[in-house]
Amino acid sequence: MGIARMAAPVAMLLLMHNLACAVAAGTDAEAAALLAFKIASVTADPGGRLVSWAEVNSTSGTSSPCEWTGVSCTDGHVHMLNLSGMSLVGCLHLDPLLALPAFRTILLRGNAFHGNLTNGASQRQTSPPCMLMDVDLSSNAFNGTLPQAFLASCSNLQLLNLSRNTLTGGGFPFPPSLQTLDMSRNKLSDAGLLNYSLAACHGIQFLNLSANQLMGGLLEFARCSQVSVLDLSGNLMSGALPGRLLVTAPTNLTHLSIAGNNISGDISKYEFGGCPNLRVLDWSYNRLSAMGLPPSLANCRRLKTIDMSRNKFLSGSIPEFLGGFHALRRLALARNNFTAEIPDKLSLLCGIGMLVELDLSSNQLIGSLPASFSSCRSLEVLDLGSNQLFGDFVVTVISKMSSLRVLRLPFNNINGTNPLPALAAGCPLLEVIDLGSNLLEGEIMPDLCSSLPSLRKLLLPDNYFSGTVPGNCSNLESLYLSFNLLVGHIPSQVILLPKLADLVMWANNLSGEIPDVVCSNSTRLETLVISYNNFTGVLPPSITSCVNLIWLSLAGNSLTGNVPSGFGNLQKLAILQLHKNLLSGPVPTEFGYCSDLIWLDLSNNNFSGAIPPQLAAQAGLVTGGILSGKQFAYLRNEAGNICPGAGVLFEFFGIRPERLAQFPAVHSCGSTRIYTGVIGYNFNKSGSMIFLDLSYNRFTGTIPAILGNMTYLTVLNLGHNDLTGTIPDAFMGLRAIGVMDLSHNHLTGGIPAGLGSLSFLADFDVSNNNLTGEIPTSGQLITFPASRFANNSGLCGIPLDRCMHNASPGLMPQYFPDQKSPLVFQAGFGEGFGFGFVIAIGLVTLLQFKYEQCSCSMPMW
Repeated sequence: MGIARMAAPVAMLLLMHNLACAVAAGTDAEAAALLAFKIASVTADPGGRLVSWAEVNSTSGTSSPCEWTGVSCTDGHVHMLNLSGMSLVGCLHLDPLLALPAFRTILLRGNAFHGNLTNGASQRQTSPPCMLMDVDLSSNAFNGTLPQAFLASCSNLQLLNLSRNTLTGGGFPFPPSLQTLDMSRNKLSDAGLLNYSLAACHGIQFLNLSANQLMGGLLEFARCSQVSVLDLSGNLMSGALPGRLLVTAPTNLTHLSIAGNNISGDISKYEFGGCPNLRVLDWSYNRLSAMGLPPSLANCRRLKTIDMSRNKFLSGSIPEFLGGFHALRRLALARNNFTAEIPDKLSLLCGIGMLVELDLSSNQLIGSLPASFSSCRSLEVLDLGSNQLFGDFVVTVISKMSSLRVLRLPFNNINGTNPLPALAAGCPLLEVIDLGSNLLEGEIMPDLCSSLPSLRKLLLPDNYFSGTVPGNCSNLESLYLSFNLLVGHIPSQVILLPKLADLVMWANNLSGEIPDVVCSNSTRLETLVISYNNFTGVLPPSITSCVNLIWLSLAGNSLTGNVPSGFGNLQKLAILQLHKNLLSGPVPTEFGYCSDLIWLDLSNNNFSGAIPPQLAAQAGLVTGGILSGKQFAYLRNEAGNICPGAGVLFEFFGIRPERLAQFPAVHSCGSTRIYTGVIGYNFNKSGSMIFLDLSYNRFTGTIPAILGNMTYLTVLNLGHNDLTGTIPDAFMGLRAIGVMDLSHNHLTGGIPAGLGSLSFLADFDVSNNNLTGEIPTSGQLITFPASRFANNSGLCGIPLDRCMHNASPGLMPQYFPDQKSPLVFQAGFGEGFGFGFVIAIGLVTLLQFKYEQCSCSMPMW
């Protein structure tokens, strides 16, 4: 009996020892698998995130793999590996991990794993079998075609996320267990994947193939489809919308997006079927057409989002049946051709407090906003911009929307009482107010932001507001007040706003000195455009602390003194406009070290001394993109050197061309043209300055030949100075040049023959110098009128008098002064549009222009 009592504890101890040995053996095996994965897959660990991974040694006390970075365990077994965002580099091999008995989840998003996934995971069965359920390999650098064998042995796989890579195809057939597949933001172009996704039988319920390069047409759903969320947005699909796409859709379909493709067709009588569970319908950014919207859309009463924006061919009245969508939270019909008035019944969407966003902008809606919309107490975003609305509905209706955060009403004909006091009183949560290009007048409240503490953007350009600039807006990021009737000085508290990024107030009657506290409280300022006011004093030195400044325009004021030192700090500065002031002294050499500077206008000042050759220091170093998306207007001087400057670039956000056409600067010359558009770059690197205007100053000395290295320079105006010496031969390197004005100087020597090879040259002026010799007969040079060469006593040849030493009877060249050379590209845009095309393709290679003709009293085209 005693022996038996002693045997039981010994057996228990033996059992525990064997179990411990088994656990230790299992731990060692799983650690070995993890280390094998690390050795095979990770070639660089720049952050040292996996230094804790080491050989497990039970005798030395080395830690268990369950304590390693990114490893999670259950009951002593590895069940998840999360190495997301660790910047790991390598070619992925998952095979060592697939035999881990409890392994369910691997998260590797946000690293730099690269190559194709052919070796990522083999098809062979492991022992024990692969138990993976969730795999996230998004935001890496995988490329090529996803092999069918990838993770084929993982029969329990439910989620696979391969988004944000550069995969081109593959990925099907899907494993039977797979329910969620995200391959968005790759470079997929495989039509087979798209067709299989829609027309084959599989278990996928969530399928995201958005932001790829899929082409071809849409197919209808297979009857066996189980898809509930389908996102095909941002691809290259085209053709007609399948007539029975929604009729054949699974009853569990909740989300359908085909936005951002090129799908077309008349959907006036489109059949939506029952759509019993559809919550999101996004057909925006396509080419769909209809009068109104399809009546059968009324069946989809459970929709929370309807987005039909930017189809352009949807027209007619907005249907009243939309008011019956009581679950609707977002309705977007922007950028179509809807007409008539906003239906009163649409306000029923607010009846039970569900509608949060309403976007009807950029249509042809007329009238006012019905009074019934004052019940929209849950509405947070309202955009009715770019229509033909009028009246004082902002005061009578919108000011009662107490939850409103974003209000956009630009480019309408809204008039009446100044709406700002009513908005401040009734909409205390407002963050964005955009009332630009309307007919509003009255005084801007100085204490506006005390009632609107969350205000981030106040956009009121192109109105008739008066008074002073509002201050004390601690959260304000953007303040646009151009083309109003503002007076007084800029309060220092505005300049000191800690979050201010954009301060744009050109074309007002502001005066006084610019406070020398710019960027002293914050360096977030990116845009400072306060040109064409009445500012005096010096250019404040504090501006050179604005290291994030992109666009600085102080032109058209009465600033005096020298340009302060320190502009070399502004490495993001792309546009610098100081023209039409009274500035003096030398031009800082530092301008040439602003590595993003593409536009420098110092014309019409009193600058003196030599032109710094350092201005070309950034040639070949400018990178593109920093100005992309900025709206602009370019006023081109077509009267030649009788008018100061080659042209003027205007910031143009929220302003009508018609208002600019009334601006005095437009009428300063007898002949001008206005081009409007959005800035886009055609070079990514190795760029240069594209616009350099130093005309109407007092520069002396010779022209630096190194300026010829500015290969993207399109406008060069050095006219009306006191320059001497010759025209540099190096100017033949200005391959993109469209305008070159060297007139009214004291230049000597001949015109370099190489200038004839400048094929984009559309305006060339060397008049009023001391040039000699024959005008080169090659290329564009003989196409310019005699006035462009006048008052150079030693010049001869076409278009001037013939050079006597070349005269030969019977061999005189024929010259037709009223005809254009066949080398001048007219592009079919009409009389005199040749330069406009040069500006467009060429201003050069940098600015992508949208052309609009302004209704001005002078010739614009």
